[in-house]
Amino acid sequence: MATQSGSNYESVTEFYANRDVFLTGGTGFVGKVLIEKLLRSCPDIGRVFVLMRNKRGKTIEGRAAELLSCPLFDRLRKENSTALGKVVPVFGDITQLRLGMYAEDIQRLSNVSVAFHLAASVRFDDPLKEAIKNNICSTQELFELLKLTATGLRAVVHVSTAYSNPENRYVEEKLYPPKYDWKKLLQAADRYESQTLDALMKKLSHNSPNTYTYTKGLAEQVCNDYRGELPLAIVRPSVVLFTIQEPMAGWVDNFNGPTGMLVSAGLGITRTAYLRPKNRINIIPVDVVVKTIILAAWKRGTIDRHASSSPLPVYNSAVTYEQSLEYQEMLERGKEYLYEVPFSRTLWIPRGAPTDWIAFYYFKLFFTMVLPSFLLDLLIRALGHKPFLMKLQVKIHGSELALRYFVRNEWEFETTQMNQLLTILDKQDRKTFGWYMPRSMTGTYLEHAYITIRRYLVKDSDDTIPYAKRKLARMILVDRIIQLIVCSLMVVAIYRTTFAGNL
Repeated sequence: MATQSGSNYESVTEFYANRDVFLTGGTGFVGKVLIEKLLRSCPDIGRVFVLMRNKRGKTIEGRAAELLSCPLFDRLRKENSTALGKVVPVFGDITQLRLGMYAEDIQRLSNVSVAFHLAASVRFDDPLKEAIKNNICSTQELFELLKLTATGLRAVVHVSTAYSNPENRYVEEKLYPPKYDWKKLLQAADRYESQTLDALMKKLSHNSPNTYTYTKGLAEQVCNDYRGELPLAIVRPSVVLFTIQEPMAGWVDNFNGPTGMLVSAGLGITRTAYLRPKNRINIIPVDVVVKTIILAAWKRGTIDRHASSSPLPVYNSAVTYEQSLEYQEMLERGKEYLYEVPFSRTLWIPRGAPTDWIAFYYFKLFFTMVLPSFLLDLLIRALGHKPFLMKLQVKIHGSELALRYFVRNEWEFETTQMNQLLTILDKQDRKTFGWYMPRSMTGTYLEHAYITIRRYLVKDSDDTIPYAKRKLARMILVDRIIQLIVCSLMVVAIYRTTFAGNL
């Protein structure tokens, strides 16, 4: 492994000083945290160009202002508010040729020293044609633009996923053989209709579980083909969840994956799940992922600057198997926290448990989720309001089906190269860009996340906690009364049935 001598050590902040950075996917979960960390910990950084498109009637300038106004940037606003002015929105669309960028904006890339490619579709059920455009075409288009324009480029980090080759249950920090020629797949996407490609999906992908993992795996092959022309590195995060430390503990801005499961359970909507309770989920805090991305670019642009382009540096941003979470433990801890800080809009008591028995799962799904939602929707409609619970249950079940492959299997990830990033940092850089991972991701990590989820996702202010606790207490009382009545009726029915013939 290449190293820097003490006198030639270029710190992380020095590396980014006065250097322009370009990001795709800057408005996403990881992208936001990456922008915040760069601006706060690299105060002398140049401009941060963020590729955006107009969306829902908002211009890119409006979306940039909205992005920087979110609570994630509160700490930066207090410490160095002028840094926010370094964010420069650039119009573009990753599904278009040349990323849909204007010629004058492409020219601005000539001063870019570091590029981060985070943009991708994370939907597991995207049609193959859309996944190809979002995950493979965008990667090639970006690399072509950088190759022709950014003459002073020092590093390009492609953010993939630790599940890009999910058939391997132990994932090493290396590239795996391609399942198909990505260039031929691009030609097929141009030639065939979406329905035709979807029909060929199983054959083309060698039975990959979904279009997301398949196209993300092929995007890594795009990186491999460009490794001799661009200073590339790949970072593969596992399941990215709430921050563990920076800039605040427990921050998250989406309902994806386990977050959505925990919120819907806390609202009393989800009562069961089809999974193996003892299976483990590999959760990595988003701020740890972001530091890995920043350091991967730093190492590629300093220590590895003149190193051979082969093999391509790959970093699995994940935790050890021992640090990963059992679903059962995560859900049980979740119930504890939900009783301590319940949601004010809870529909019923958070209750239920996962099962590994498919027949029992569908039995519980119908009687504890579908039927109650249907009856409540009838009541809501009768009261003159728009029903929503059945529609929500359909959406939740669709997410459960999309995630089923992942919750019913387990993976272990090699993290040697990721951890080595910390060993080559000096004391000051280790303090700013290093991380500490607890032995278990339960405890304070989950606890801090719940109050933050309550504030920023569910939009429950802290002053509603007393009301929410009183509401939950009333629900528990009513639930016990209902159980008592039902048990009493059952006893009476059994008594009458048993002794009816003797009367």
